Amino acid sequence: MQGCVSTRDPFPTVPRRLSLPSDVPNLARARSPPTDPRPSPPSRLRSHPDILSGGISYDNKFNVSSKVSGQNVKADVVFKGKDATGSATASYAVDKDFTADLTLNEKGDVKTVLAHAGLVDGLKTTVTAEPMKLAKTLKIANAYRHGALGVKADVAGALGEAPKVDASALVGVGDSSVVGAEATFNKGGVTGYAIGAQTKVNDVTLAAILADKATKLKVSASTKLDDVTVAAAELTAALAGGDEKLVAGASTKLDNGHTLRLVMSSVGSVQCTYAGEVSKGLNATACAQLYTDYRYKYGVQLNYKM
Repeated sequence: MQGCVSTRDPFPTVPRRLSLPSDVPNLARARSPPTDPRPSPPSRLRSHPDILSGGISYDNKFNVSSKVSGQNVKADVVFKGKDATGSATASYAVDKDFTADLTLNEKGDVKTVLAHAGLVDGLKTTVTAEPMKLAKTLKIANAYRHGALGVKADVAGALGEAPKVDASALVGVGDSSVVGAEATFNKGGVTGYAIGAQTKVNDVTLAAILADKATKLKVSASTKLDDVTVAAAELTAALAGGDEKLVAGASTKLDNGHTLRLVMSSVGSVQCTYAGEVSKGLNATACAQLYTDYRYKYGVQLNYKM
């Protein structure tokens, strides 16, 4: 199901890609058992759980998905103000380790995604490109996992004049902690880096990240209040002083199975998200954001699975 977050998000956000998910401690506990040599490590670091910034967009969106001849197909229509865009995607399972997606949008642009997980044990490689714009759009993503170790290396613009590499690594320490680092490279050298750590004590998860080339500190805490409610808070501060931002929120599951989330930020905004299945096969997400100067935005996303 889709979620909602402003494209002009006033909440303090983590650096792109570096995040410490709340389930990271599970990685540290999940050493390679004999029956599963490839437990799922987190793919990236994140300094707070998704309840503070989870979701993607306030665009109004309608999505339909189904199976045709055993393959997944879906169609999307997105409204951004008065503008509308659409796309259709077909997904093929070539074999158990090889999948392919083909997307066609309203302009006639074609995008392909190929993913293979069987070349090396623990390694998944995904290739994304628009065939007619190959040099500009080719992206190769590699994710390797083995026991408590997770490594990612993504190359964007691989055939262009300015390729960019995003690399990250996570490793579990003990039974409930994880440490990680991330860096971004281009032909000019290192353009960004960050390091982070997370630990879990009973039901409380604590995380910290030194971001933006170690110029910004992000610390967070999250906890389960009961079986259906999770609360979290994150403080972001520049190490040079000033510019502190605090965001706090909670998410709970209601008796009808729907989810309600409320997030408040010290920059002067409140975000509310309500999501759930409104009829058989139809899931909906409605969200709104209100600022102290009375500006607001909202969005509705519908996902129908046939």
